[in-house]
Amino acid sequence: MMQIRPCALAGLAGAGLLASCATPAPPPAVTAFTRANCVAAPDLAAAISLTPDSKKAVYTVTTPVNADTPCLSQAGGAKPYVLYALPADIQDKSLIIGGLLEMARIVPPAVTLLDRQGAVVRAFEASDYYFRGPVYSVQFVPRAGEAYALVTVDTNRVGQRYDSIAISTSTAATYVTGGGAVSWTSGVDSSQSRVFSYEGSIQAAVFDGDKSKKR
Repeated sequence: MMQIRPCALAGLAGAGLLASCATPAPPPAVTAFTRANCVAAPDLAAAISLTPDSKKAVYTVTTPVNADTPCLSQAGGAKPYVLYALPADIQDKSLIIGGLLEMARIVPPAVTLLDRQGAVVRAFEASDYYFRGPVYSVQFVPRAGEAYALVTVDTNRVGQRYDSIAISTSTAATYVTGGGAVSWTSGVDSSQSRVFSYEGSIQAAVFDGDKSKKR
């Protein structure tokens, strides 16, 4: 039985209803942050665990940053934060943590590593951040004494624009008399632009190098 999509039905009903089927606009960049309920230190008890339920080669956690995200009062002003608890077993682990590239925006991350009491034990330089796939991030190997990864916002980048070009290929085919076909592949370039934002998504990926225990 042929199935007709709701949008197709809307088109049959009239052009006015077709507008309701349009792809919604992506969330815009947020370039101002004026929250008044920020705290001086992150809540360690509320940290998001980066320890998977079972051994995995790659364990990924994506966390939205929005109006409900807790915030810190720090030098340079208030800013939202995400706190991750590093894996319980840091043996053979490496991590990538940063802002996930969205359609219209990206969070510029500022990552610091804390000890079990919440004191900063390691910070990263601006040169440590760059795009690793779709994540503007830092990569590191946890050290003894490091228990949490605190991710805030690099306010110096908020409002700046990140432009890129997405490169892909497109294949087309034309069928000819006699049952044959002619196909060709061409390159497709599309320019993309995002704005560094206080809101978006933070992504943490844990890579486990211990191949003998993964399943």
